Amino acid sequence: MVKVTLRKDGVTRRTLLGSLATAGAAAVAMPWTVRQPWAASPIRFGVISPLTGAWTVYGKAHFSGFELAVDEINKAGGVLGRPVEIVVGDSKTEPRIVVEQANRLVRQERVDFLAGTFSSAERNAAGPVVQQTGKLLLYPTWYEGQSQEFYPGVCNKNIFMFGPEPSQQVWPFIDYITKNHGKKFFLIGSDYAWPRETNKMFKEKFAELGGQVVGEVYIPFNTPQYDSVLRDIKNAGTEVIFHSLTGSDTVNFRRQLHAAGMSKDITLWTVDDEEVVTSGLGPEVSAGTYVSFDYFMTIDQPNNKAFLERFFAKYGKDALMNTVGVGMYNAAHMGAMAIAKAGSTDTNKVREALKGLTFDGAPQGPVTMRAEDNQAVVPSYLMRVRPGWTSVTDMFEQIQALPSVQPKPAACKSLPL
Repeated sequence: MVKVTLRKDGVTRRTLLGSLATAGAAAVAMPWTVRQPWAASPIRFGVISPLTGAWTVYGKAHFSGFELAVDEINKAGGVLGRPVEIVVGDSKTEPRIVVEQANRLVRQERVDFLAGTFSSAERNAAGPVVQQTGKLLLYPTWYEGQSQEFYPGVCNKNIFMFGPEPSQQVWPFIDYITKNHGKKFFLIGSDYAWPRETNKMFKEKFAELGGQVVGEVYIPFNTPQYDSVLRDIKNAGTEVIFHSLTGSDTVNFRRQLHAAGMSKDITLWTVDDEEVVTSGLGPEVSAGTYVSFDYFMTIDQPNNKAFLERFFAKYGKDALMNTVGVGMYNAAHMGAMAIAKAGSTDTNKVREALKGLTFDGAPQGPVTMRAEDNQAVVPSYLMRVRPGWTSVTDMFEQIQALPSVQPKPAACKSLPL
């Protein structure tokens, strides 16, 4: 029987999909510890998840993907004859809290490696900790690609990327969108590294196809009104909106775009709105939107059917999974596979064992960790939101599917990492 214990001090809660409400912040939450009775001492996986704060909407899938994988690992006999134990820290969606949690998990809890963080800012906050302590961080989220500018949050031999970057998530589908919906694009994103870097990589490929960027704007977090931006989009003769807003800003912008009647005439392509966010937008606002990721619950992939059966059996038929939860699932399994291959939890040995490792059981299809730059080679899917959808089972229509997409080489000072 699995035992879960949790102690929480005061927290800050903000909801992405609706109005924001806040409570006072207090001390860092103590970890969840998931234990199972075994004779051998456990291997400890430290997980940093956004259990409270602005990204709480993603936190559930983020943690449950990892927990499900660890359940499967333990049911199969553990790793090296030892059980796996999860020790969880709440990031509260705050980079400074990530630093505290990463230090606590490594220095006090003595975990064997870390998995998680959610945003690029959180990953970058954890980078110096894993660099200094000589531990690995398995990062699950789609992200902006590796550039030396953000070292040690990337270009770090101790950080492995399990989510897609723009050359995998965006580049494969630019041709389809431009041929079917036009070449006049307006770029709108939240004002931080991921949207800016994603758009930089988007424009690199877009220019090759003769596309025209008719506008580009970055929006501060929690912006309530978009009247002036909508006027700019309309006046620019926009044919396609390339959208990388996040959180509540996605909801505010998309609802106002729809209310203005502009969604009938302008195609929207987003690299952020997976099942959780699209569910929050509802069928009327989201209909016709293109979304691209490495994973959707409705992809036509044999691994996915069996994965979802196990997922629903554990978390209920209404539970939602998404790309970041699957990234965590793959990270747990591949971390365990690397330890088994290395015959040890020693960081240097596990790091080398991860390089080039393939997980054939990944829900989106086989995933390989590219050896030279610690980036995952993943499938990629372009989906369109169906009009009048009623649940995740009929939410997306699959437009294109690529079984394996190599990421652009990391822009690091020296490779291999």
